[in-house]
Amino acid sequence: MGRQGGRQPLLIAWLVLGLVLSATGTGWAQPPAASAAQPANDSPGLAAMAAVAGTIGSFLYIPFKIGVICPGMALASGASLAITGGDRSTAEHLVRVCCTGTYAITPEMVRGQEEFRGAGVR
Repeated sequence: MGRQGGRQPLLIAWLVLGLVLSATGTGWAQPPAASAAQPANDSPGLAAMAAVAGTIGSFLYIPFKIGVICPGMALASGASLAITGGDRSTAEHLVRVCCTGTYAITPEMVRGQEEFRGAGVR
């Protein structure tokens, strides 16, 4: 049992390294494509840091959204349904608004190039 505990941090480190290397844009042996042009102030290091930040953010946010936000609003939706005597429009709106939006945080979101659509944003 002690040996498996030592492998988990190593596995996580390899996964993060793989995500960083795969998210840095052009591969090492590929010539840069014209359509994948980066802004003048962009560097592979910044792209790699954004990929790591997006991975860590997703690692924390996805379980929170799936385990807290969406089920919490499902309970609030049920309470709304009971309080309003069966008015489904409010209950459906609560579930739809809080269970839609962003689940995974992308490097573009970290860098401000893409909009983060959290709970309540359509």
